[in-house]
Amino acid sequence: MSNLQLAIDDFLAKFAQRYRERSVEAKALALHQLARHLEDQGLTEWAQCDQQLLQKYIIYRNKGDKKHECFQRPLALTSLKTHLAGIRVFFDHLVEEAILTANPARLVKMPKVQQSLPKVIAVDTITQMLDQTAETELETRDFAICELFYSTGLRLSELTQLDLNHVSLSNLEVKVIDGKGGKGRIVPLGSKAKEAIEQWLMLRATWKNLDEALFITKRGTRMTARQVSNRVKHIADKMGKSLKVHPHMFRHSMATHVLESSQDIRSVQELLGHADISTTQIYTHLDFGHLSKIFDAAHPRAKKKPRK
Repeated sequence: MSNLQLAIDDFLAKFAQRYRERSVEAKALALHQLARHLEDQGLTEWAQCDQQLLQKYIIYRNKGDKKHECFQRPLALTSLKTHLAGIRVFFDHLVEEAILTANPARLVKMPKVQQSLPKVIAVDTITQMLDQTAETELETRDFAICELFYSTGLRLSELTQLDLNHVSLSNLEVKVIDGKGGKGRIVPLGSKAKEAIEQWLMLRATWKNLDEALFITKRGTRMTARQVSNRVKHIADKMGKSLKVHPHMFRHSMATHVLESSQDIRSVQELLGHADISTTQIYTHLDFGHLSKIFDAAHPRAKKKPRK
């Protein structure tokens, strides 16, 4: 094994103790691919890697290389951004270990990503979806899942990691243990979500309980992210509309609706568990209809005169 690969393995072993498995896997992929590229260039030590070389690598990955079996497909800008973020953290580690004196990756320019607005479900549509009647035991569970998503704005990975003792119905709060970046937080629970979870827990008690997970399958095992996504889609399909709904849309919708009502971006940041408020600022968008109403009501030259 090369010195490049040995340093990566040492970093990943320490990194895995603090972060989620998916995050570790993403950084492992980025670093092993970078090491492969450097080895192709004849490099054997990380100290030989500088800013110029890393900048060229980022451009190289963005364009793709049809002649190279590992790098044929160009990396999309969002993937490239994640790639470079992992490389930067790794080089921070090399500085901490005194392998390098400075982090050249910090000087590499991040690719500019055109950030698209999140897809949001209208309040009336969500109300119609969640006010449907559960016709099966599975749907009783599924409605509790949807209510919890919309009430708390949890990520899919956070919801699937919830155990029974993470939810306090008496205090109306949910304890998120494994948030993004390994950070936890406590979020409030709405009354509708509380009622849905209470109904689910009464039913859950009659099922086979093999796992402490809040949401389990009929076999008593923790629901996977794919299973949760499929059941959310099922609840949306019940309305008979061609509405494509995925779990993260509840998070986007909750953030947008709360922000439109409160105008308190700091509180929304706390609810969502964003480390940087710039991530939350994307939710400051307003749909044109809402914006028009504010304009008509507030602008002195737009206010409609009452009819005589």
